[in-house]
Amino acid sequence: MSYNVQIGPGGYASWKILERTMLRQRGALSQDHVIRSSKEYFSQRFPLVETADQFVNDYRILTVALRAFGLDSDISNKYFLKKVLEADPNDSGSFINRLSDKRYLKMNQALSFYAPLDERGGVIDISSIIEKYEIRSFEKNIGGRYPEIELALNARRELSDLAASDASENAKWYQVLSSKPLRRVFEVAYGLGEGFSALSIDRQLYELKGRTGILTGSNDVSQFNSDEVLDIILKRFLLRSQINVSPVGSRYTNALVLLGLRRV
Repeated sequence: MSYNVQIGPGGYASWKILERTMLRQRGALSQDHVIRSSKEYFSQRFPLVETADQFVNDYRILTVALRAFGLDSDISNKYFLKKVLEADPNDSGSFINRLSDKRYLKMNQALSFYAPLDERGGVIDISSIIEKYEIRSFEKNIGGRYPEIELALNARRELSDLAASDASENAKWYQVLSSKPLRRVFEVAYGLGEGFSALSIDRQLYELKGRTGILTGSNDVSQFNSDEVLDIILKRFLLRSQINVSPVGSRYTNALVLLGLRRV
């Protein structure tokens, strides 16, 4: 890949630069040779794939699909992915519905290998998968240098989608806890140590809701449909992330900024 997204030194300052330049830079990255070639291959070849076995054994198709759903690290887990893709999402007891990470369910539903072959074409939206691939490729391009920015971009997108879902508020929080990227953002933003993951899941839920309520005035995930509320969380996350990696002088500056924010 020849194009690298330009955002400056990292941290919250780079986040603000990215907000101003994101549309232009996303357009530039979408024209990168590797990205264009991958999109074209997927668009042309995926409609010819009939089974989950064929799918997981075509490396280029699999790479695009896994990137689209944020599951790049599963590229070698072919047996597991076949089980994910062939499970029936309409059966509450099926393998896919027993997985806490709902990214797998989303991929299963989008690719529809569980459906009869003659019905799949009517439910698969290739353009949507390609768009997801472009978005996450943009995030990955940044994440290789600034993983905190990639996490913030993922959180902004995922929390906005989660806020708009019909799930109960507690169910939304449980999805936050089951998502490694989202969980990391809240753990860092709230300064939660390694002991947090050792707590019972109900206690973890209690802590996240309580700290969010103190910080934003509400403990509902639905409030993250507001860019203003999202920025409160992401600013804390990025500043705290920067404290851990910055030179001493910058750490003091970031710490002073954090002190000026409402405490949680």
